[in-house]
Amino acid sequence: MKVYIDITLLPSDDIGHHFLWEKVYQQVHLALVEIQDANGCSAIGIGFPEFNAGKHRLGRKFRIFAPDRNALDKLNIQHWLERLADYVHMTSIKEVPEAIEIYQSFSRLQVKSNPERIARRVAKYKGISYEEALVECTGVVAKRTAAPFIWMKSQTSDNRFRLFIQQEKVAFTEGLFNTYGLSKGGVLPYLT
Repeated sequence: MKVYIDITLLPSDDIGHHFLWEKVYQQVHLALVEIQDANGCSAIGIGFPEFNAGKHRLGRKFRIFAPDRNALDKLNIQHWLERLADYVHMTSIKEVPEAIEIYQSFSRLQVKSNPERIARRVAKYKGISYEEALVECTGVVAKRTAAPFIWMKSQTSDNRFRLFIQQEKVAFTEGLFNTYGLSKGGVLPYLT
């Protein structure tokens, strides 16, 4: 990653912090969907410089990293956030410093929190009835997480879901990112 831009959320009395995260990140996701490759990946990664797992917070800022200026131009995030311009502050494109020693990965954390939903998926995947899938899923224990999340809305099912995000310090590797800008093997420089 060679360049990045910072985007800071500016909640107001009428637009709250969590609501704003949902609306802004939905637009970022749609922008990334537009540039994805055949495998649903891109070279654009999203970082959260104020991420705090201990306090279960993403903060108010995120960073969009790209391998070069052309990739950021192709993303055209200004266009996607145009209708939310009063609620975000976007920096100009900045260069990533040459001497990066620490890398990080932000990835999606999926927890099996609902045994009934798991049974529905098993039924669909295996082509069996829901009742058979429930029997097969007997003993599945719901798991919980306190990881920070953003509410998202599925464009296909229209359902809302929590996009849980986890952070790890990692060694440098080459890789890509999903349409949420989260790691599918890609890593980001750790910048303060």
